[in-house]
Amino acid sequence: MILLPSIFSFFFFLFFFFFFLSLTSQDEQSNNHNLLILELRDSKLKISRLESVLEERIQNLNAKTLSVKEHGKSLEDMANKSTYLQSALFDLKLNALEEEVHGLWAVSRKNNFDLHVLELKAQDAEDRLEAMAEVVTEQWVQIQHLEQALQIAKMRALQAQKQRNMRCTFLKFIDGISGRHLPKPFKALDSYSLGKGPIIRYYEMQRNELTAAFVNDELVFFLASAFITFPILGSWMLLLT
Repeated sequence: MILLPSIFSFFFFLFFFFFFLSLTSQDEQSNNHNLLILELRDSKLKISRLESVLEERIQNLNAKTLSVKEHGKSLEDMANKSTYLQSALFDLKLNALEEEVHGLWAVSRKNNFDLHVLELKAQDAEDRLEAMAEVVTEQWVQIQHLEQALQIAKMRALQAQKQRNMRCTFLKFIDGISGRHLPKPFKALDSYSLGKGPIIRYYEMQRNELTAAFVNDELVFFLASAFITFPILGSWMLLLT
């Protein structure tokens, strides 16, 4: 019996102890629950902020992606334009080179034609030069012949000059014979027309230095024969009439 109050008090103490513990645990749980709610709210706020930041970054990323796509498209357009310009420039250069080649071919053909014409002219000039050389050679031969003829003419002129006095004496002698021995009817004939005239012309030719070279012995013989023969023939014809 004595132990009952103590046991009872012990159990009562245990009861209060456990009750206190339960209250304490409930308070702690409530506090923990409140903390969890606060943390959850903070987490939601952070998540909302992160979502907004993420959404903003996604928008920025989309904008950048769009910008990159536009930039890539612009680069592609520029690359296409560059390719087109390079192709057009290549075509222009090719056309210019083709025109230049055609021009060079035309100039080359013209130069070849001019060269051919010059060769023909050079050949013609060479032929003319050879012909002129032949003409000059022929003229030189003729000049030599003329010089030889001039020397011969000079020699004949000197020879004629030496024979001049003898011929003058011969003419005077013939004139005296014709005056003394021919009959008077024969003197009616014109002595100049019967042979005296040619002999006098021959004498004048001998006196002229330019024509003296052309007088030779055959001419002297012909003139003398004519001088003797013509008066005799004339006299014979007069006697017959």
